[in-house]
Parts: sequence; C-alpha cells; structure tokens
Amino acid sequence: MSRALFLAVLAPWLAAAQAPPKAAALPAVGVFMIFDSTPGSSALDLMKTEANQLLQPAGLALEWRLASENHGDQPFAGLAVIQFKGSCKAEAWPRPFSDFGTAGESHILGSTTVANGRVTPYGEVLCDQIRKALAYLRPGADQKARQRALGLALGRVVAHELYHMLAKTTNHAEHGLAKASQSLEDLVSEREMLFAEDDTRAIHQALFK
Repeated sequence: MSRALFLAVLAPWLAAAQAPPKAAALPAVGVFMIFDSTPGSSALDLMKTEANQLLQPAGLALEWRLASENHGDQPFAGLAVIQFKGSCKAEAWPRPFSDFGTAGESHILGSTTVANGRVTPYGEVLCDQIRKALAYLRPGADQKARQRALGLALGRVVAHELYHMLAKTTNHAEHGLAKASQSLEDLVSEREMLFAEDDTRAIHQALFK
C-alpha cells in the first residue's frame, strides 16, 4: 500500500478516535396528545420546545406522539396522555376584548385525573382558557408574536400537569412552575419560568427510584 493511500485510510480512523464521546441520551417520557381540533403547528412546536426545556433538568426527554400513533411497542421511562380541549390556535379574535375575562379572575387551565386517591397519567389542557392570556400582549402584536405567546403558555401549563403525573403528586409548591396558580400575564411573558429544585428532584425520584 502506498503511503498516500495508507494515510487516506488512517485519517478517518484517527478522527473517530479523537472525537469526544457522545452524551448518553436522556430517558424518554412518551407524551400522547389528543386534540378536539387541529392545533396551530407553530404554537404546537413552541409548546413542545418549552415543555422539553422545563422538564430536562429532571433528567428526562419528552417524546411527543398523537394518541392515534400509539402502537404500544415503544419503551418509555414514563407515559402521559393529555387531551387538549377547545381551539389551540392563535388566530385573530373576532370577539370584543371583554370576552378575554376580567383582570384578577381565576381560570382553570389544566387538570390531572386522580382516581382512588392516586394520580393517573391522564390530564386535560383547556386551550380556550389559555388563549385568554393573549390579551396581555402588546397592542397590535402580529401573528408570529401571538403564536409564540400561545406556545409558551401551552408549554408551561403542560409542564405543570406533567409535574403532577410524573412526580405522582397532588401537592403544589410555594414557588416556581409547580405553584397552584400562575397569572395569565406570566404565562406569556418572555421571563424564564422554572420548577424549583425540590420539584425537579421529585419528578426524577418518582421516575427513576
């Protein structure tokens, strides 16, 4: 073998040997979604990104599937089934501003089913209620801004419900995303919203104990 050919064969082997090892993939939690109506694709993608980032510190990755795509042949570290009720789109509102609700008014945005005192992996997210948060955007916000805001809000509500499902708890925290309530304004804010360390630890321990 000529020297030139030998070096050509050896070079890829050296590059592979010197490459840093790949990080191990995080254990996956399967999130199976059911929609009353076709969701907005941009808001849906942003929702997934936000929820993934919020749950990643617990040492897991979220794998998103439509419930209709579940064939029962994929191994997951945990499972969750979420039904999205109402319209999960950030289309322009034809109704007057007053229909968004009154400042300070409380809204149920999501829930997790509890049966016989035990938390189940089934929950609901109420898109029509969450869309009311769009009233807190600046006047004249364009469609891209509305899609982003809705995606952030959906992702944060979904992450909160996943906290209950994965940590198998009905408890709420005093601080962070596991609080019993969040303001609609905060849900669409660009300010970072995170789980407290204790709540992240509770998710991890419940999944991997």
